[in-house]
Amino acid sequence: MNTNNEVILTVKSGKIKEIFQKIIDLSLQTDGYFYLIYQSNNNKTNFENKIVKKEVVLFQYINYNIKPTPGLIKLNLAKEQDRIILQQSIEQFYLEVAPQNTLFAKPRCVYGWIFSPLKIEMLVKDMGLTAIQKNNNTTELLRYYDPTVLSVLLRIFSDNQKNMLIRSLYFWLYINSDRQLIIEKNPRNISRHAFLNYSISEKQWRQIGWIESRNQTLARYHFFHPQYTLLESQADTIILQAFENAERRGYKNKNDLSEYAYYSLTIHPEFIDHDVISQVIKQNDNCPLIAQLKNITSSQWNKIKDDLNMNKIGKRNESV
Repeated sequence: MNTNNEVILTVKSGKIKEIFQKIIDLSLQTDGYFYLIYQSNNNKTNFENKIVKKEVVLFQYINYNIKPTPGLIKLNLAKEQDRIILQQSIEQFYLEVAPQNTLFAKPRCVYGWIFSPLKIEMLVKDMGLTAIQKNNNTTELLRYYDPTVLSVLLRIFSDNQKNMLIRSLYFWLYINSDRQLIIEKNPRNISRHAFLNYSISEKQWRQIGWIESRNQTLARYHFFHPQYTLLESQADTIILQAFENAERRGYKNKNDLSEYAYYSLTIHPEFIDHDVISQVIKQNDNCPLIAQLKNITSSQWNKIKDDLNMNKIGKRNESV
């Protein structure tokens, strides 16, 4: 059985029904409109064939061109036909978040769901304006509508920036890499005014630049450790700190950042300071981190992990 078939069996489980029912229940408690966020990967799927009759209202970018352009599809969850589309979008989302899609750079669609009081024409204009941000003298596309970006962005942004991001919504829903439904709620009153400038700092832009490496690291972790114990939120704390530590040590290449973060997750956040690793790095001083670590054996990695965890336990006992 191939991986896709295994995932398809997963989407038939009660988890899909649970997510579907949560969204339906929320719709019964929320006024306004319900939208599916959608960006095609230009590959025909059964789901795309079934929503072809639904109008996609595209984001309105200014002085920026991206193909395919993301947009919104309005759904009326009181109608059975649109409920079917919702369930199919959940199932398709499960397929899209499979770690192998990220690891092997497969084209994927973008999905998410929004409850908002704004009509679709106003909301797509607002979201298009938000997506284009200034970075010094350049213009950057902030792909915040992509769940693999949004989940990290919400950790990077200040509370004020987060509030600005969801100012025109009641709820923003998406499935994270743990295949859990995440519901971001607007804690404040709805604002109908677009904020053109989020005042993203230089440090925040640097962290935003890590998102691709973060996604690779998390996908690698989930793929090779399918029984993983760290939730996405816990893993993100380790990954983002690992990127800081890696850059401080002079590792700036995206592959090296991913390598550093991966072993921070799977071995120990302080793996780089172990004597075995320190010696190998000194012997290969001018090489990328991946080259420096490539000859470390599995038995050595296990010893490093045991040593660091035992050291952690010892320090904890000393403090008691």
